[in-house]
Amino acid sequence: MFKLFKRNDATVPVVKEFPAAAGTYKVGDALIISDGLLTKTSGTNTPTYISAGQGTLASGDLLAVNFISEDKEWKTTLSAAGGSLKVGDKVTIETDSARVTATTTNGVAELKEIISTASGGEVIVKF
Repeated sequence: MFKLFKRNDATVPVVKEFPAAAGTYKVGDALIISDGLLTKTSGTNTPTYISAGQGTLASGDLLAVNFISEDKEWKTTLSAAGGSLKVGDKVTIETDSARVTATTTNGVAELKEIISTASGGEVIVKF
C-alpha cells in the first residue's frame, strides 16, 4: 500500500473520482489511466494516481484517487530484500501495485528514505 507520508504544500490533498477498469482495488494501489479508465500499474510504468477507494468494480464504476505530484512522498514496503539499495535509487513497482521491488533497472519510484532493506521493510518514495 502506498500511503501519503509527506507533502511540501500545506493544502489539503484533493481526492477525485474517475471511471475504472473492471477489477478489485484497494486503498493505496498505484494507478494509471489506460484506454480512458483507471487501472493498476506495475513495473516501469510511472503511476499518476494512488487509490483512495476500494472494492470490486465493474468497468466504468467510479474510483476515488489521490493525485501524485512532485510535492508528495509515499510510504510503502519492499517486496524483496534490498540490501544494496541506497537513497536516490529508483526502483520498480511490484505486480500487486501496492509495493516496490528492489529492482533498480528502469525504476520509477525514487527512494527518499530507507527504514529497512529487509523484505517487507518500509521505504519512502517519490514519483
